[in-house]
Amino acid sequence: MAARRKNDKLYEAIEDAALADEFEAIFEIAHDAKRQDFVKMLASRTSDGSTMAMAHDILKERRLTRDQERSIKVLSAYCLGAVIRAENALPYTFKALKVDRASVEYDDVEGYSTSGDTLSMTTANIDQAASLAKLQFLINHVIETIVANSVSTKRDCYYMLKNQFQKYPWMDLTGQGESDRLIDTLERIIRLNRENLNVIADPKGLIYGDITIVDEEGTEFTCGEREQSITGFAGQWEIKKYGVKAVIPIEKTGVFMDLKKLKVADELNIGLVHLGGQPARGCRALIKLLSEKGIPIGVLTDFSPWSGMIAKSVMSGSINAAHLSGLHASKAAFLGIESADVDTWLKDVWKSVQEPLSKNDLLRAQNNLSLPYMQDDYWKGENEWFVRHARKTELEALGTAAGSPLKKKEFYKSYLRAKLREKLKVRV
Repeated sequence: MAARRKNDKLYEAIEDAALADEFEAIFEIAHDAKRQDFVKMLASRTSDGSTMAMAHDILKERRLTRDQERSIKVLSAYCLGAVIRAENALPYTFKALKVDRASVEYDDVEGYSTSGDTLSMTTANIDQAASLAKLQFLINHVIETIVANSVSTKRDCYYMLKNQFQKYPWMDLTGQGESDRLIDTLERIIRLNRENLNVIADPKGLIYGDITIVDEEGTEFTCGEREQSITGFAGQWEIKKYGVKAVIPIEKTGVFMDLKKLKVADELNIGLVHLGGQPARGCRALIKLLSEKGIPIGVLTDFSPWSGMIAKSVMSGSINAAHLSGLHASKAAFLGIESADVDTWLKDVWKSVQEPLSKNDLLRAQNNLSLPYMQDDYWKGENEWFVRHARKTELEALGTAAGSPLKKKEFYKSYLRAKLREKLKVRV
């Protein structure tokens, strides 16, 4: 049995939990421990080039957000626990939060969250041992990425793992899907966004308006002169100041650019966020930050069962990200396009702009009726409308309803003024 280290209470606590194979205890110890105590504990590992040695250097020298710090502490504690069990000839276990429809809970304010149920992976099982070995390679890669002050996309991780596993045929990677699942598992182990480990998605989304932001590196930029790209690190940004009366996340590019180029956003003093379809997590995180600053949020999407899910991902979160916080704005409102617009704003052009629902569209509407975040009277009514009428339309219908490109600006202004006043009690 490995010699016990004296006068290091943090190490002793992790060692006791590791020897008892208490994964949850290791998580809690690492989550609550002070940064300087981790640096002290990991100091003895600085000469071996291990993941823990790199974690020591990061915690000692790097400017980190609170969540980044927690991510590094949790990973290094798990690696230390694995080493302790291996030194004592014991199998070790990692546990990841279960994230599926059966294991999540929904609240109108908190959105989706996990029940706390976990899935275990242990080296005592030969198949799971191979997955754990792959996971250790991934952990080492992301720690190296942070040390280098670099970033990795999911594709980067896939190629890195694929190259590493060439040396170990028994660890063959079946494809990008398996690599992505390892990243998702790692995220559910640390219970924080993968962006805290510098694993990012391609930038998706734009923001425009009288808003000043400080990014994750401390660089200040404004969004009022031109639209700015929203990166995967947006959850680490700070809203320094703003002058807008509301922010409108918009599903489609055309309407986003119209509201900008026609000066509708400037004249109404509103901000715009381009979602680009299903919004990326960085985009949703930024909308959450804007909402937390007290800025009213009103979502604008196509009128379809799928677009309802886009709106609700902004307002209520999603099942797939139930293990993460900070990805929905519970105070946001849905502006439209909605069923009430069919007989009002779109009344004169409805026959022209309506489209039939496809079989998949209709199935989506029927499935929406059972989703936890669509159980209120409003969303039940919207999905029942789709099932009953089997019709949909897109945001571009607003331009058609204006009657001419020359009349778009005033139509947009009237529509948004009415919607913001009705849904958010905001006058612009």
